[in-house]
Amino acid sequence: MVTIKNEVVGFVYEDQALIELLRQAGVHNAQRWLDDPHRIEWRGGWPHRYEAV
Repeated sequence: MVTIKNEVVGFVYEDQALIELLRQAGVHNAQRWLDDPHRIEWRGGWPHRYEAV
């Protein structure tokens, strides 16, 4: 589940889908955001791993 400012904006199962969702939300250079803990908070698992929690 992806939230932006406490609003659910979608569900993704891979990095590329997350990048596209962020791009649609107006985030430029979303690829760079994935490893920035100040911008992306990964919950319930490890970064870049999309498993059921």
